[in-house]
Amino acid sequence: MKYPEKVKYILAIDSGATKSEVLLYPVGEPPLVPPLVKGGKKLYKYPFINLNLLGFDESVKRLKNIVKDVTKIAGKGSILAVSAGISGARYEADRKKIASALKKATGIKKVFILPDTEIALAAAFEHDTKNCGILIAGTGSILYYRAGDGKINRIGGWGRHIGDEGSGHWIAREALYKVTKHYDKRHKAELLVKVIKKELGIDETNIIQQVYHHGFEISKLTKHVFRCAEKGDKVSIGIIKDAAENLLTHFIPLKKQKYTIAMMGSLLTEEKLLVQELKKAARKKFPNITLVLPEFSPVWGAVKIAISNSK
Repeated sequence: MKYPEKVKYILAIDSGATKSEVLLYPVGEPPLVPPLVKGGKKLYKYPFINLNLLGFDESVKRLKNIVKDVTKIAGKGSILAVSAGISGARYEADRKKIASALKKATGIKKVFILPDTEIALAAAFEHDTKNCGILIAGTGSILYYRAGDGKINRIGGWGRHIGDEGSGHWIAREALYKVTKHYDKRHKAELLVKVIKKELGIDETNIIQQVYHHGFEISKLTKHVFRCAEKGDKVSIGIIKDAAENLLTHFIPLKKQKYTIAMMGSLLTEEKLLVQELKKAARKKFPNITLVLPEFSPVWGAVKIAISNSK
């Protein structure tokens, strides 16, 4: 599909743990391509970009490939600005380095590299809204919020090895704990044992090889935990309840202040059981916090930030 000539676009990118979502948004009048609002324009899909996992060179390479590919669709010289939310881009020095490299490689003068949390917050709330935040639960987990004094803070987001409580990776890891205990006859997890053997080819004879030597992606198990829970499996339901409790610990620093928190990330937008358990537990422990589902996708936040900075 070719886009109309002589139209300038913002190339917005939201890169999470498993994929990058890309949106072309026209600037000027009239807007010929609708933004991603309420299921509007279909997104382009690309491989994920995570600075911590991929490093600088591979992250920049993947960004360059996205710009190059989308430019073929939009037309040469049509990209006015690139605005990208990148996983792992926590530090400003890293973001400046990536932006500089991308500018040099593409010739695009306006490049905004941001943490993925920042574009998600911008998508959910206006820039001057206070006592608001986003709880992201996908492969990882993090709370990113704007306090009453306007300061931005983050809780969690330390990665699967030392954090990410209640995340998809955490849920899958807990399921594996239950499964290995079942092998030892220390705990019953019959349905999970059957499912991971049928769906993933893992059993007592090869689980160590798969996990420690063959690079088995543990988070692949997450969706099966939810499907087992939907079938009434008590072990899986217990894991999901524990995940909700762990996600709630992100709210501890908020104490008794009133906050509106938007739930984001694949687990909180796709898995109703986790949302139900999270809301139920939050009402008891954090009645001052209102949990909502965001109206817009995080990639829309990248568009908003680019427009704001371009002005």
